[in-house]
Amino acid sequence: RIVAMAATMPDSAFLHELCDFAEELAKAAAAEILPFWRKPIVVESKIDSERPVEESPVTIADRNAEKAMRALIEARYPTHGVIGEELGSVREGAEYCWVLDPIDGTKSFITGKPLFG
Repeated sequence: RIVAMAATMPDSAFLHELCDFAEELAKAAAAEILPFWRKPIVVESKIDSERPVEESPVTIADRNAEKAMRALIEARYPTHGVIGEELGSVREGAEYCWVLDPIDGTKSFITGKPLFG
């Protein structure tokens, strides 16, 4: 899941540019995630006391996908912020901030159910 947040509403052309870029991010994430689909994969547990359910699974597919998306964001929009589920946050107060959840539904992903995004 990819969300772009803005302090102000961007003009129409820039909004379309951001939407196109979000598609690029999704494709980059898919390229990192799909090689692990329905394959044996190491699953780690992460603990986050801020979440309703503190324990959550994370895999190399999650981390690789977030790294790939972050690299694209840094290259194209170096002043934009990023809030990532796996790798933390940078420039949270930026005018534009991307919120990254590389695999929304990691439990489904690791069990081979096609109910993740």
